[in-house]
Amino acid sequence: MWLALEINTSTTVVALLGLSLGIPGLLFSLPAGAAADRLDKQKIIIYISLLGVFFLGMTSVLIQYEIINLPLALIVAFGTGSAISILIPVLQAMIPQLVPADRLMSAVGLQNTGQGGATILGALIGGGAIKLFGLAAAFGLFAIIMFLGSILIWFVKLSTSQSASNIESKQNNSLVNDIAIGLKYVSLHPQLRILISIGILMGFGIGSYSLLLPEIAKNELLLDSFETSSLLAFFSTGMIITSVFIASKSNISRKGLIFAIAANCFGPGLIIIGFLSNYLLILTVMIIWGGCGGVMLTMQRTLLYNYTAEHMQGRVFALFSLVLHGFLPIAAIFIGIARLWLNPTNTLVVIGTIALIGIFVITTRASSLRRGI
Repeated sequence: MWLALEINTSTTVVALLGLSLGIPGLLFSLPAGAAADRLDKQKIIIYISLLGVFFLGMTSVLIQYEIINLPLALIVAFGTGSAISILIPVLQAMIPQLVPADRLMSAVGLQNTGQGGATILGALIGGGAIKLFGLAAAFGLFAIIMFLGSILIWFVKLSTSQSASNIESKQNNSLVNDIAIGLKYVSLHPQLRILISIGILMGFGIGSYSLLLPEIAKNELLLDSFETSSLLAFFSTGMIITSVFIASKSNISRKGLIFAIAANCFGPGLIIIGFLSNYLLILTVMIIWGGCGGVMLTMQRTLLYNYTAEHMQGRVFALFSLVLHGFLPIAAIFIGIARLWLNPTNTLVVIGTIALIGIFVITTRASSLRRGI
């Protein structure tokens, strides 16, 4: 989004780039999940990571030689978004092949910790690189990091067990049929429906937040790229703290209730950030909000694993990824309309209010989830 503001400060440009980053999630998340239930997840991750390296490197070159413009930015954003939208569900579906079932919660907590750490380093390194060396260097650096990640994944040892359902799917079903089977599976499972419904509201809020934060930081709080990146770093610090705590526990009862409580912090966090104008206060809120986020995401994903059969996990997590990360285009359209009447902070408050009401209604009515596991 910082690139969008460098090309043009118009909210339309920010919305267009948001669409280019988010539309791949709508297009590729479900096929990626179905493919993960059929194919070698390790190879998918390696090949798609290299695709991401290409588009990040291309962005760096276009910026360095001052060739970048809006159409080219939309193309590389679409390519980068495509790689990310495929990687996320495959990485999540891979977890049960790495750890036994009774350690899934700890594994999810550790993965959240790694993601939070990566966000902190990415935010600080990226923000610092932009400030010191410019956007081209930042994109080039991320291309190198992603390339190193694609090499490291070769050394990951996965369980080679494969259920009869997976083999039958490869032999008898098309990818489209596999996707349809996955959607039907979720629709018939009450707990999964609840978790995905809350994921929709979270995805809408996360997408809106990711689009609005750079504009709020740069134009209203007058922050530079490093200070803006620090906001994400503080959020991730809070997430790491709670994720490490959860990962240290062999088991936690009433996961559904804990998730419901943490989920109800999501909307208020957006509202508070929208109202605040003091940078230090926002940093404080971000670390607390991140702590709630760590609990919420760890419990949500653990519940998804527990309620989903092994041969369906790629498709279920693809749908979860779709609603959590693929709502960026919908958020971009909503923001584009809302910004005709509201400033960025008021828009964030409205979105936070929608999330607050929606999640509260769902969790208060979902007694089966609150009593679960």
